[in-house]
Amino acid sequence: MTETQPAMPEIVDFRPFVICTPSNYATSKNFYADLGFTKLWDDGKSACEFATGFGSQRFLVTLHFDIEPPQHAMLHCWVEDARRWFDYMETLGLSKRYTMVTITPPVATPWGWLITYVADPAGVKWHFAEPHAESNKEFFNNAGWMH
Repeated sequence: MTETQPAMPEIVDFRPFVICTPSNYATSKNFYADLGFTKLWDDGKSACEFATGFGSQRFLVTLHFDIEPPQHAMLHCWVEDARRWFDYMETLGLSKRYTMVTITPPVATPWGWLITYVADPAGVKWHFAEPHAESNKEFFNNAGWMH
């Protein structure tokens, strides 16, 4: 921060949300419930909130009439085992129950992560990743902000 730059205002909470259209809102809410996230509340009209199961972190699923969902968005989850997430989602049969859902088997990336990608009914990509290379495992195991 420079002397002329003001301090950033405090952020009280951070909550990503999945933008849905009328054609995929109900399906998206069902998808996240079927995936195993706990629905915390639902206003019955245009928004609901799910718990991630990781501390107090949550995300919203919202209905919008005037904007299309961004195809460049991705939500990231660090997980202990990306293969286990893939197997879990395959066992649930999500890509068979939701024709627009795609689940990619875990891929080892050149930067040292093992990642399972999931595209939800609204087109939002989820990124379930674990450190895969030994150097990444060491870095993330020693990163205080990861715990």
